[in-house]
Amino acid sequence: MLRKSNKITLREYVDVRFDAQKEAVNAALAAAQKAVDKSDAAYEERFRGVNEFRNALGDSARLNMPRTEAEQQFKSLAEKLEKLDERLAARENRGEGKGAALSLIASVVAVIASVVAIALAIRGIA
Repeated sequence: MLRKSNKITLREYVDVRFDAQKEAVNAALAAAQKAVDKSDAAYEERFRGVNEFRNALGDSARLNMPRTEAEQQFKSLAEKLEKLDERLAARENRGEGKGAALSLIASVVAVIASVVAIALAIRGIA
């Protein structure tokens, strides 16, 4: 569209400028869109990490036992252990009582046997 005198008309100049500006705007829009896409991807990645953390906290809250419940169970176990200790002590005391009773019976039998032996010995002498 150049003329032989290397002069261009105002219309040609405006058209060329308009096309150049149009290309520059399109390039800027493409760059901006690319930047937005990268930003969106970064946000998606960040929120994915946040969601994973939130899920981990939710699992932790769901799977971990509350303190009051744990304390209640420990108290219940302590009471059961105390009862078992009492039962064990009672059995040991009964065992000691049986041993003492057997020892007493054996002593009484020994005394009776001794008395009988002495009586027989005295009768045999007399």
